[in-house]
Amino acid sequence: MNNQNRLAIVLSFFRQKKKLVIGLLLALLFIVVIYVALVRFGVIKDPFPLPSIPLLQKGPQVSIKTDYKNPFDKKTQFINPFDDYKNPFVVSR
Repeated sequence: MNNQNRLAIVLSFFRQKKKLVIGLLLALLFIVVIYVALVRFGVIKDPFPLPSIPLLQKGPQVSIKTDYKNPFDKKTQFINPFDDYKNPFVVSR
């Protein structure tokens, strides 16, 4: 039996049994909806629990320091005496 014959058989089955297939799909959908509702409202315990992933979880809290202490010694900082703006990070050109 080749693939075209199998496909023709399946298609003819669906044509002949269209109402049966639609009814089975609706019954399966109904069973799934009832199962989800029973698990959701706590009537039955879920036998297949999924790992909980909180969608709106808060991230880690980081404290921000508002005061700053300069780690460099003020005596060793470079100051260009010829520059109007005394910035220690200005690179000589």
